[in-house]
Parts: sequence; structure tokens; C-alpha cells
Amino acid sequence: MVVGGAIALLDPVQAHLMTPWSHAITWLSSGLLEALGVSVHAIGHVLESDDGRFAVSVENECNGAWAHLILLAAVLAHPATARERIVGLATAQPLLAICNVVRVATLFWLGVRAPALFRIAHVWIWQFLIIGCAMALFLVWTDRGVAHAD
Repeated sequence: MVVGGAIALLDPVQAHLMTPWSHAITWLSSGLLEALGVSVHAIGHVLESDDGRFAVSVENECNGAWAHLILLAAVLAHPATARERIVGLATAQPLLAICNVVRVATLFWLGVRAPALFRIAHVWIWQFLIIGCAMALFLVWTDRGVAHAD
């Protein structure tokens, strides 16, 4: 976690990996919201309601990368073969990304519909849930994706 966190905070990583990731999460969240009938548009890392009354900015610190790093560190630290780790990460990381898109989309929807609840949902509820999603995916992988010595 320490090494991964230090790497994630490097300026080139922020510019060439984290910022494009934030833009992708924003774009995918916009697509999900539009599919659900919510009027929204994405500009870079900002989701904005069509009427301009509400917007969220998917910053690099809030793009779910830390949850992905927790999942990566947990999988790498767990006793498993290289193949099991690769399969686990190739499965779990995209699923966590989907959870994160749902997180951003629901936060935006909540901000439009019930702005007084946005901060509570963002800081307290979804912080816990996205880390919980990472840990749940890790636990499923350890149960189903790793050979157990019986």
C-alpha cells in the first residue's frame, strides 16, 4: 500500500494515469445516468446537470483508485500462485470499477435529488461501501479463486 500510494501520487502518474482514469469514470457514470433517464453531461472530470444547478468533480483523490490499490495490495499479499493472482485481478478490478461508476452515478443523482444528503453519502456512506466492495471482491477471490490446501 505504501509503495503503491507513493507511486500513485507521483506527478507523471497523476497526469498520465489518474487524470485519464477520472475522466473515464466521469464519462462512464454519465452514460449510466443517461441510460437511467437522468439529464447530465460530462466535461473532462465534471458531471453537470443539464440545467446547470448541480455538478460533481471526479477528482483524482476521489476516483476510486485507492480502493483499487487496496484490492491490488490484498491480492498480492495473499498466498496464491501468479496465475491465481492474475485471474483474480483481471476479474475483480473491472468489477470494482463498475462499483465505482455506480458510486459516482448515485452520488450525482443524490446531489440533484437531495443535495442535503450528498456530503453524508459521499464522505461517510460511499467511502465505506467502495472499500467494502474491494474487500468483498478480495474475499470472494480467496474463497473461489485460490486453491486451498485441505
